[in-house]
Amino acid sequence: MKVNCYAKVNLGLDVVRRMENGYHELNMIMVPISIYDTLEISFAVEDSFRSNLSYIPTDEKNIIVKVVNTLRNIYGFEDHFDIRLTKNVPTQAGLGGGSSDAATTIKLLNAMLDLKMSEEEMLAFAKTVGADVPFFIKGKPAYVAGIGEEITPFKINCPFHMLLVKPYKGVSTKRAFEELDFTTLEHPDIQSIQKGLMENDYSLFTDSLGNSLEQSAQKIVPEIARIKKNMLENGFDAAIMSGSGSTVIGISREKAVIERTAPYYLRRYHFAKKAQIIEI
Repeated sequence: MKVNCYAKVNLGLDVVRRMENGYHELNMIMVPISIYDTLEISFAVEDSFRSNLSYIPTDEKNIIVKVVNTLRNIYGFEDHFDIRLTKNVPTQAGLGGGSSDAATTIKLLNAMLDLKMSEEEMLAFAKTVGADVPFFIKGKPAYVAGIGEEITPFKINCPFHMLLVKPYKGVSTKRAFEELDFTTLEHPDIQSIQKGLMENDYSLFTDSLGNSLEQSAQKIVPEIARIKKNMLENGFDAAIMSGSGSTVIGISREKAVIERTAPYYLRRYHFAKKAQIIEI
């Protein structure tokens, strides 16, 4: 079976607090987007994993391999698989590419092996794999809270266009959280972002945008701040970093702004793509 593994962007991210167990409580708006990896899994005599990128690990460090082996231990199946991943979503970008690959693997094996996992069972398993993985099981625009496990889908009624731009250097999620300074941290109003999106209040949406992790990410990759500034100078209505970075989302109600600036950013940066919000 061959399927697409769609990425996500954050249209708002508030790091509420650092908890005693070392995790962070978050409030976020997360949406699936039209950029994707391609995953193909077929039955085979022995397990094998191939990718179009040489630096993608092929052992348990690979989240897809981890999902396959963990499910095999839980359900006791003896089947083996040939797995091919075409990686298009950049890594250390804040786009959830690896988490989407993992969630898609869960769904595919559930179907291929008739494991009869309910959505709730897939969500529970996904939570053990990674913080963003449950969101991709749902696959809909959502208000996401906790450490990523509290997912409340909602309908977006506020049309706009996006251009995603990533500098060459990425941001380690672990480092982005470790370097947060809670005494100066920005706490965007995530509920206002959601309200703007649901009620077609574009000004409320763009005025409320914010991402707590930009504070540390911009210190790690200063180019993030320069891209944001440049996007606003180039006519975008707003710009926000996705997740822990380093991708910056340029937002405009005018498609012409995206069309005019996309070639400019593609010439200058590692990754520049137009994107739309979708439902998986």
